[in-house]
Amino acid sequence: MTETTRKYKIWEPLLLSLMTVVGMLAGAKFAGSGNPHQKPETAFTNAHYSGRQVEEIIRFLETRYVGDVSTDELVAKAIASIMEGLDPHTHYFPPDKMVELEERTNGHYVGIGVEVAFIRDSLVVLYPKKDSPAERAGIMPGDYILAINDQKVPDDSLDQKEILELIRGKKGSKVKLTIKPMLKSAVHTVEVPREEIKVPSVVAGYMIDSTIAYVKILRFTNSTYREFMDHWERMSTEHHAEHLILDLRDNPGGYLKEAVNILSQIIEEEGKLLVYTEGKNQSRIEYKSTGKVFFPVGNVTVLINEASASASEIIAGCIQDQDRGLIIGTPTYGKGLVQEQFELSNGGILRMTVSKYYTPSGRSIQKAYDSTSVVDTSIIFKTSLGRPVHAGGGIVPDIVVKDNIDWEHPVMKELMDIISEYAMRYNLEKYDGKLVSLDQAEEVRKQLPAEAEILAAVTSLAVQRAKPGEISISNYINEHKDAIVNISEATLVAYRIGEEGWYVEFNNSDPLVSKAREMVRLDLLLALKAN
Repeated sequence: MTETTRKYKIWEPLLLSLMTVVGMLAGAKFAGSGNPHQKPETAFTNAHYSGRQVEEIIRFLETRYVGDVSTDELVAKAIASIMEGLDPHTHYFPPDKMVELEERTNGHYVGIGVEVAFIRDSLVVLYPKKDSPAERAGIMPGDYILAINDQKVPDDSLDQKEILELIRGKKGSKVKLTIKPMLKSAVHTVEVPREEIKVPSVVAGYMIDSTIAYVKILRFTNSTYREFMDHWERMSTEHHAEHLILDLRDNPGGYLKEAVNILSQIIEEEGKLLVYTEGKNQSRIEYKSTGKVFFPVGNVTVLINEASASASEIIAGCIQDQDRGLIIGTPTYGKGLVQEQFELSNGGILRMTVSKYYTPSGRSIQKAYDSTSVVDTSIIFKTSLGRPVHAGGGIVPDIVVKDNIDWEHPVMKELMDIISEYAMRYNLEKYDGKLVSLDQAEEVRKQLPAEAEILAAVTSLAVQRAKPGEISISNYINEHKDAIVNISEATLVAYRIGEEGWYVEFNNSDPLVSKAREMVRLDLLLALKAN
């Protein structure tokens, strides 16, 4: 996704909706034209005429059809039909979805700053964000939210998304919550003011040893580069970080500019090609390194998986093509289509694919929708050192290392709730739910219960929470003891330190991070030869 946003007015509201695609394509062409009085192209003239035909049909249906007709429903169906025949990344966002879209791309929302989850249909606080209205109001991990503005939770008339929306609202307004702490019977109410809550895109940045820094980026919002630089500057100046492990696993992408700016800090030379875009109706646009590096980065390893997409693949592809570092993990998603946003006069937005991303060697990142493999060995591309790399969509890592946990397994998903409840109860009973700073991570780790104790407690809770007739998950726990212990230890640390604590603890047993630590100090060619 690029940041380009173009305003485009369509002369009639109904025609606006029905001609979303053809009108915006033509509008993009005119926006780039130097002559505003240029005669419309034949394609646009035909599209305009076709749009009027559709409008006429709607008008006749409104005035002559035997039954009742909803123009809004007809327009919605027409737009859905148009979008169906296009790529899966071209979307129309109506005005009522704009707040959600802005929150997703800009990394902020209006609320009270609390992470919650539905555990056994109950709404439970996982943790309040640091310095948030929720934290200032005394909301704690493990608090059950029994009602929101006197609306009982759970409520069969509302789905989970609608319940969560009740917590949000206008900036400056207040929400009344009825709270029952996990280990207490007393119920109390609290009014919490709603504020703009910033959602960090860089969720962890710490020294994994004396010279290696680890940075985890969840998504690329409009502040990711600044967040990344804040972490790297601190670790570089205060802790003398030299090498970088950049974790882009499960990162769906986002703003192109943020990824390009980060690459310009990793690639020191000026004028190095980072990525380029090109499309049927868009000429080649190149993005190159600036040569302005504020805090030097030594060796680099990038962690990827099948859920790394778009901007994540741009970074991985550039690092690989320019032989700047090692890529470790599993092949990426293969989302290499560039979208531009067009503001519509009804307040909605068309996000439309206009071109494709290409790595410096010329590889297209985009994977064919019906492809079962990302590798096309028939065409060979070369890195800057002459290493062969393949296209076919997505980025194939230099060193393949698979995750040792199936996070999508239904039993694992169920266990995550159980482990969260166990960790909350443990920390509330032993430490009254109080958080400590990241600097105390080692001390927190030493205080963790023994592995046998963790397994016993998680298994016991799983048995208690099992629904009648449900297959016991005890066997799954026994078969995946190491994974369950690792996740439980990381969750216990997270509820003492905060979200970053999860990565600090879990990375100690993560096979991809272990391989990255082993490789990042080595010269690139030596590291490749060692594998």
